[in-house]
Amino acid sequence: MSTTAIDRDRLVMSLDEQEYHQLPGLSSTHIKWLLRSPAHYRHLSANRVEKAEFDLGHAVHAKVLGVGLDVEVIPGAWNTKAAKEAVEAARVAGKVPLKPETVAQVDAIAEAVTTHPVAKALLSNGHPEVSAFWTDETTGLACRGRFDWITTLADGRHCIVDLKTTGKPAPGFDRAVTDYGYDSQAFHYADGYRAITGEDPLYLWVVVETEAPHGVVVRQATEDVMRLGELKTLRAREILRDCLAADLWPPYPTDIEPVRVAPWALRDAEEKYL
Repeated sequence: MSTTAIDRDRLVMSLDEQEYHQLPGLSSTHIKWLLRSPAHYRHLSANRVEKAEFDLGHAVHAKVLGVGLDVEVIPGAWNTKAAKEAVEAARVAGKVPLKPETVAQVDAIAEAVTTHPVAKALLSNGHPEVSAFWTDETTGLACRGRFDWITTLADGRHCIVDLKTTGKPAPGFDRAVTDYGYDSQAFHYADGYRAITGEDPLYLWVVVETEAPHGVVVRQATEDVMRLGELKTLRAREILRDCLAADLWPPYPTDIEPVRVAPWALRDAEEKYL
């Protein structure tokens, strides 16, 4: 499918993931890079690298959602020359290289999600891996997003479901929302869905632990989460608009700034050492 065929203001089903990443538009990952610095955004956009720590998540998504990157099982010790070449060949082919024991882990994680009563209900009807393309009215920027799952609830509400894996206790997901920029991702996706459909979607995360017994929780993006994501997203869009206009991509500020100590750290030290 060509770029022009999926121009703007459209939800696109069944678009190949590799092709999606080659298409223009501001993504939720770009937002995190821009808020770090325009220089980081420009460098990382031009040098996209698939990291090994993402492999498990990619494989879980494909197993649970039924679409996604294919898995290439590579047995034996991965520190050999032959294994390293096989891993690299798999990545070049757009596949996820996994050890046999990791495949078993993926199967167990997927089973935990698909047997969880709430997660199962959410993922039983709808559309997986939906690509969205729209234009931000304020900045005129082309934007894009790829929703893990879109469904309609029994009460008629439209819902975006985002599947996340975590190596930490799933009930502590609140901290991860701000630490990993999931707040800006939620707003960016919901904003795009509104721009395209005119509907205000509910945004839910299905969070599953990567370690056995693979506990699962379902969390909803609150108004506060969306407001925080809005502030971050709108600022990132402004930064990109201004950088494109001036063709300037500055790194971190050069000013000397004070180191800020968290109030709780100072308080704890005073209680411990005084």
